[in-house]
Amino acid sequence: MKLLGTARLALNRIWATKVRSLLTMLGVVIGVAAIVALTSIVDGASQGINKSLATLGTNQLNITAMAPDALSEQDAYALAELDGVSVMFVQTQNEGTIATEDKRVNARLVGVSSQYFEAVKPDIALGSYLSDSKFASSAKDVVFGADAANDLGLTASMLGQSVKLNGQDFRLVGVLDDQAGFGTSGRVYVTLDAARKLFSQYPYVSSIVVQAETPEAVDALQLATDKLLRERYGLGADTDARYTITNQASLIAAVSSITDTLGLLLTGIAGISLVVGGIGIMNIMLVSVRERTREIGVRRAIGAKQSNILTQFLIEAIVLSLAGGVVGLILGEIAAYFLAIIGDWVFSIQLETVLLALGFSLVVGVVFGVWPARTAAKLEPIDALRFE
Repeated sequence: MKLLGTARLALNRIWATKVRSLLTMLGVVIGVAAIVALTSIVDGASQGINKSLATLGTNQLNITAMAPDALSEQDAYALAELDGVSVMFVQTQNEGTIATEDKRVNARLVGVSSQYFEAVKPDIALGSYLSDSKFASSAKDVVFGADAANDLGLTASMLGQSVKLNGQDFRLVGVLDDQAGFGTSGRVYVTLDAARKLFSQYPYVSSIVVQAETPEAVDALQLATDKLLRERYGLGADTDARYTITNQASLIAAVSSITDTLGLLLTGIAGISLVVGGIGIMNIMLVSVRERTREIGVRRAIGAKQSNILTQFLIEAIVLSLAGGVVGLILGEIAAYFLAIIGDWVFSIQLETVLLALGFSLVVGVVFGVWPARTAAKLEPIDALRFE
């Protein structure tokens, strides 16, 4: 009962000075809101990036040519024979022009083998892929990435109609939805045979992608891929190759590590403002102790113990800090939600973030409330009653 009575006194005191209490909480509100918003933004952005990278497959290896003649179609066929390879496809690409009757723009033209869409599985917004297009009557079909389609002003009514790529007629069969994909937005896709006619690079290709049967087999396949290519080009183990091999799983792990570090750094920076808010609470509580010195003297004179005074002031500090934490948590999540909409990334609320925000608020209230509470509790009744 004594504790409840002390808590009631503390809450009544806070309510009696509502404006000052709100201003006192402001530092904690800003600090917690910053931590929550930044943590949610980093989590959401990380999830979006990982989701996009995952659409490329965690069991894929991308072998990219560093020179025009660094990789050939024969290399691709040799890699397809390696143990553990489930899918192989090649890409050859170059800059080109695409045009309709009304508009002409530049774009990245990409020739892909038939397994490309099977392996990558990008979402389709309109029409279909090259491999199973109902409009396909020849090899001269084309699928647009969303940005390329928007640049050219393509609509659903234009499916099946003719567009010109480098002056040659192609049939539009589909448009990709880049919201769930990665790296397809500004590209225009044609078959590998059509690409050979658009820009003569045969037998060389821009990249080869091999897909392992399981994610666990990727590392072994990467070593086998590098060994095979070095043998084909007579390269020693220490010789610089004219190609790079990218492991998608390693890339996802690297991105996760970077975003985790970034989140920790931003949280630390935001935590500084929370400490400043705690200092503000301590400062106001010390002022409150001075203002209420006679009140403390009266309470001590009629029998209040030091522990009662200590508890009352400590509760006031904790309530101010926790209230600021709750308000900051709400404002931080609202800010994160709207920033996620603006930035077009995933809105994420983690239970750990909520607990972190409230935990920080509680710690700030205790740490920065102890000194003012001890100062109030140590006042001698006679000296406090004489205070003017």
